[in-house]
Amino acid sequence: MKENEAALAPGSLQERKQRLVRANIAELAVVPLIEHGFDAVTIDDLAKAAGISKRTFFRYFATKEDVVTSEFTEAGTALLTALRLRPRDEQPLVSLRHAIGSVIERLTQDAERTRAVLRLIQRTPSLRGHFLVTQDQWREQLAEVIAERLPPGPKSPMLARLTATVSMGAVDAAITAWAQSDDRDMGPVTDEAFDALTAVVTAAAGLRK
Repeated sequence: MKENEAALAPGSLQERKQRLVRANIAELAVVPLIEHGFDAVTIDDLAKAAGISKRTFFRYFATKEDVVTSEFTEAGTALLTALRLRPRDEQPLVSLRHAIGSVIERLTQDAERTRAVLRLIQRTPSLRGHFLVTQDQWREQLAEVIAERLPPGPKSPMLARLTATVSMGAVDAAITAWAQSDDRDMGPVTDEAFDALTAVVTAAAGLRK
C-alpha cells in the first residue's frame, strides 16, 4: 500500500503507519516465496528479504501465509469503503460491481507481481485455504454493509448474505481467470464474471415459474 493510500485508510495515525510498514515488509518478503516456492522458504528467509529481524517479523505477521494474503486484506478494506460510498438506493449487486473497481485498481498496480502471487496461492494448498478464509471475512463484512442498505424485513438478512456470497464467487472466478491469463486486463475479466453471474441469477429466477 502506497503512502497516499495509507493516508486515506481508516484508523488512527499510528494504525495507518503500522499498515504501511506491514505492507512494505510484505512486498519485500513475498519475493523469495514467488521465486523459490512456498515450502522452500523459511521465516528467517522472509525476514532477511525484508531487512528485519525475525522478532520484528512476528510483530507484523504470525505466519508465512499472512505475508502472501495481507495485501488482499487491504483490498477488502478498500472494497468496503467504496461500497459505502455508492448511492444507497442503488441495487446492491450493481453497487458491488462498481465498488470492485477499487479492488481491481489496487491489484493491478503491479499486474505481473499480483499474477505471480495469485498463482502461488493457487498452487499452494495452505495458501489457498488461507485466502479462502480472507474471502470469508470479506463476505461477512459485505453482508453487513449490504444489510444496512436494504429495507427492513424478514427477507433482508438472507438477501444480504446471498448477495455477498454470489458476488464473492464472481470475484474469485474473475481473479482466478485473470491470474491464469498472461495479458488480459482484470476489468473485462471481472465484467465477464458478473455477466455470467447475471445469467445464473436469471436462470434461477426462471426455476420458480
